Order: sequence, then C-alpha cells, then structure tokens
Amino acid sequence: MPDAPVPHPSSLTPSLPPSPPPSLPSSLPSSLPLPPPVYREVRSSAEQAARRRLIDAIARELRKAHWDQVTLPVNAWDMAEGAGVEVRTRGGTREPGYPYRGRLLYLDGRPVIELNDDEDPPRQRLVLAHALGHHVLGHGPVPPELPPTLTVANPRPIEQEAQHFALELLMPDFVVQRLMNQGVINARKLGDLFLLPEGAVRERLQALHQRCDYL
Repeated sequence: MPDAPVPHPSSLTPSLPPSPPPSLPSSLPSSLPLPPPVYREVRSSAEQAARRRLIDAIARELRKAHWDQVTLPVNAWDMAEGAGVEVRTRGGTREPGYPYRGRLLYLDGRPVIELNDDEDPPRQRLVLAHALGHHVLGHGPVPPELPPTLTVANPRPIEQEAQHFALELLMPDFVVQRLMNQGVINARKLGDLFLLPEGAVRERLQALHQRCDYL
C-alpha cells in the first residue's frame, strides 16, 4: 500500500504553546507539569484543547530530563524510570500463556508496567509509552493493553490520550521535521528510525497535519 501523503516540513511546527503546569502529585518527579490525579472524562472543547497541550508538555518535560534530544530511538525505558515507574517483562517462552501486550498495575501503591516478551521491539516500545501515558495522565487503574487500545481511533478518551502521549513522547515533532528536511518522508523509514510500528507513525504524521491546520 502506498505511503500516506505527508506535509512539507515547514508545516509541522506546532502553533499551540504549552499550558501552565498545574500542581503535582507528590509521588511523581517535581519537574513534570502533571495533571490533577483524578481523571474526568467529559470535557468541553476548550478543556479538551487544554488537555492536549498538557499532554504535549508532560512528554516534552520527560524527554528534556531523560533524553539528549538527538539519539534515536528515544529510550522508552528511561522515560518510564524517570517517571518513577518499574518495568517488568512477562510472557515469552517462560510464560507462554500471558495474554496481554502489556498492562499498568499498582502494586502496594507503586506503578508497574508489564510488557509481553513475545512482542517485537517497535510494538513493545509503543505499549510501554502508552501504558506510561495512562499513569502520568492520571487515568488510574486501566484494563490490560490489547490491540484495539493502541490507536488514537479507539472510542475511549483515555485510550486516545494515552496513545497521543506515547507518540508525542517517542516521535518528537522537531525530530520529524528535521528528518523531513533531510529527505526522510517515507513512513516505513521513519518507523525504522523511531523504532515504532508503521501504523503508529502514520497516526503521528496525521496528528501533526491536524495540529498545524495542514489538512
């Protein structure tokens, strides 16, 4: 299938500034502009726009603290550790019956993300960043990760938010723009560089189009 059309690099510069950081839950790094710990799903259009800006700001702050702004792919494990989340693996040959792609748990109040060893590295990174989004966005306990949750097309707002966060975290807009300026515009090649599934890369490019009023 041919690649989806992508915008000219100059059109990928975000036009929305980050929103001011609210107060932080004490259990998370103080440098992160985290939302209130109680998640409220129903919001007005203005609140939804503010929430999206906040999600982008959280991802940026995590990257600033735990990434050199150059090396690809962005290390999702470093991001989780920086947010105070333990990452464990399950499944694989040791536990072939493990049914999930991953999940976020709270064990004795501590956040833990489980990943399935049977997943390939691009999918595993996406699951980790998605589950991390559930945690830092205050979604609380959520169902385990299955294929339908790992897309912005999921009808549940918390899944849309977690996926938005994951792609913002692992595919920084300024790096996408830099690569496009260098002539890398193929979604498959971008997926290789960011170590993400091609479908997720297409979702990210589409989100950048919409953010910049390209379409």
